Amino acid sequence: MTDRERILAGIRGETPDRLAWVPRLEFWYRGRRRQNTLPVELRDLSLVEIADRLGVGQYAVVPDFTEITDETHMLDRTLGIYNLSVLPYRATLDEVERRVTRHGPETVVEYHTPLGSIRTAAVMTDEMLDSGASISYVTEYALREPRDFEIVGYIFSHVRVEPQLDGYLAKQQQIGDRGIVVAFTSGTACPMQHIMKDLMPVEQFFFAMHDYPREVARLAEQLTPFFDAIKQCAAESPAEVVLLGGNYDDAITYPPFFEKYILPDLRGYADQLHAKGKYLMTHTDGENRGLLPLYRTAGFDVADSVCPYPMTSCRLDELRAAFADCITIWGGIPSILLCRDSATDNDFRTFIDDLLRRYGRASRFVLGVSDMVTADAEWDRLQYISDKVAALG
Repeated sequence: MTDRERILAGIRGETPDRLAWVPRLEFWYRGRRRQNTLPVELRDLSLVEIADRLGVGQYAVVPDFTEITDETHMLDRTLGIYNLSVLPYRATLDEVERRVTRHGPETVVEYHTPLGSIRTAAVMTDEMLDSGASISYVTEYALREPRDFEIVGYIFSHVRVEPQLDGYLAKQQQIGDRGIVVAFTSGTACPMQHIMKDLMPVEQFFFAMHDYPREVARLAEQLTPFFDAIKQCAAESPAEVVLLGGNYDDAITYPPFFEKYILPDLRGYADQLHAKGKYLMTHTDGENRGLLPLYRTAGFDVADSVCPYPMTSCRLDELRAAFADCITIWGGIPSILLCRDSATDNDFRTFIDDLLRRYGRASRFVLGVSDMVTADAEWDRLQYISDKVAALG
C-alpha cells in the first residue's frame, strides 16, 4: 500500500498492511537549517527530499505558514485570517483600510473602519525562528476594550470569501501517493473559540464573557457568516479530509464550554462533510481527558496531533479505548521522546517498540509526532522509528 492508501484505510476503519508514519518535520527542518545543525548528509536536501530519505509519508495537514508568495498573505494573522495559497479559499477585507508598520521583528497593523480603528501587533523573535516557528506571536490583540467589539464585528462583516483551488491542487500533485493534503479551514472550530483564541487574551475573554456578554455574543454572530463561507469552500473542494478547529484543553475549552459552543459546530460540519463523502479532522493536541466523552458525540473522524502521556495525563491505551471504532488517532508519539535531554535512549526505544508491537497494523491510527518534531529532536531517533515501521511491512 502507499502512504496515501494507508492513511485513508485507517480513517475508514480498515486495516492497512502497516501503520502510515507521517511526522510533521517542518519545525525541525527550519530550526536546524537556521542553526546550521542539520546532519551533514541532509544539508543539501529539501524538506520533501529529507522525508523521502527518511521513508515517511509527506505531511500536509496543518499548512506551513511560512509558505507565502506575497507579504500580504499573513498580514491579518492577528485577526485569525490567513491567505495561504494552499487554503481552499481566499479572504479579502472590503471597506477596511489597513496601515502596516514594521519595527524590527514586530509588525503593527492598524485597521480603520467607519466605526473607528483598532491596532494589532505581532512579533517573530530570533528565539522563535531558531525553534522553527512558523507563525508570529500576538503582542497586541484586536479586542482590548468594549468599543473594539463593534469595530471587529464590522471588519468580519466585510470579509469577502471566495474559493481558490490552484494552490491546493498543486500541493496534491506534489504530495502524490505519499500522503493526503488536508483542506485547512480554520484553527478554531467556531466563532466563540475564535474570539477566545485569536482576538483577545484568554483570561480577558472570560472576564468579557462575564462583564459584557451581549457584546461577545453579538460579535460571535457577526463572525458566523465568515465561518459558514470558509467551511463551504472547504466542503466543496476536492479534499477527502477537512480540518476545522483545534487547541482544545479541558481546563480552557472546559467541558461545558466545549459542549455549548464547539461541539454543535463540529457536529454540524461533520454532517455536512459526511453527506459529501468527506471526513472531518480536528486538532486535539492538548489535555483531553475531560473532553473525551464529548469527542465521541462531536462527529469528527480524525483526532489530529494526539499527544499521550508523559506530555498529557492520558496514556495511548486510554485514548485508543475512548476513540475505538469511532475516531482515528493521528499522532501518538510525544515529541519529548525524540530529544535526548528529555528521554533516555532506553525510554525512547521501549515506548516505540511497545507502540508498534501493539498497534503496528492497527486501524484508525496514523503514526505521527505530537504536535511536531521539534528542532532539538535527534535524527537517529526518527530513523529508528522509520526502520521499525518499515520492518512491519
